[in-house]
Amino acid sequence: MPELIGGVGPAARTRGPWTRRLSYAQDASLVCLSALFFYVHATHAVEARSIGNVFFALEQGLLVGVFLTRRRTDTTSTRPWDWFVATIGGWLSLAMRPHESGGSLELFGTGLQVVGLTCVIVSFVTLGKSFGIVAANRGLKVGGPYRFVRHPIYMSHSMTLIGFTLANLWWYNALVLVLVTVFQVLRIQAEERVLAATSDYESYRRSVRWRLVPGLY
Repeated sequence: MPELIGGVGPAARTRGPWTRRLSYAQDASLVCLSALFFYVHATHAVEARSIGNVFFALEQGLLVGVFLTRRRTDTTSTRPWDWFVATIGGWLSLAMRPHESGGSLELFGTGLQVVGLTCVIVSFVTLGKSFGIVAANRGLKVGGPYRFVRHPIYMSHSMTLIGFTLANLWWYNALVLVLVTVFQVLRIQAEERVLAATSDYESYRRSVRWRLVPGLY
């Protein structure tokens, strides 16, 4: 796993004690939030015998471990816009709500969620300590699913949300899906702006053409 060692501009630097304290406070909040959702999904999986909730619980459990052990960096973006799009893109999906779809559409949507969550878990394991919320430089991953698209976690998460929307078909969930997708694309652009300051990432970007969906984007 090659390290990103090139320089970055001022908008991608956060140094000093206050930024470290902010980083630790952010991680503590995210650990608590992920632990809460792990409990909710695990409880529902046991009580309702829902296979989908098992995978959601696994995802949140992995997030707890990631936030506790992830690699620190001094090259996190300081642009307020980047923090805003990361927050909306990362957490707005929690606003989705269950809604009866019924029939084969619900079955297909549930299956798509399971596939998407499985891909999310594989991507989390591959990314390991390099995981982050806001655009930052924590090192470059090129193996596993990163050989096919540059942002496999976002691809897998989008697949999961599409599955949830189909299984819980409602205009409200569809609207949230569209908004999350828009902000995820903006989030990708912010991350690549930070990483593109290094020659390593330019080489990786040339070898892996697609950001999110092979053949499309």
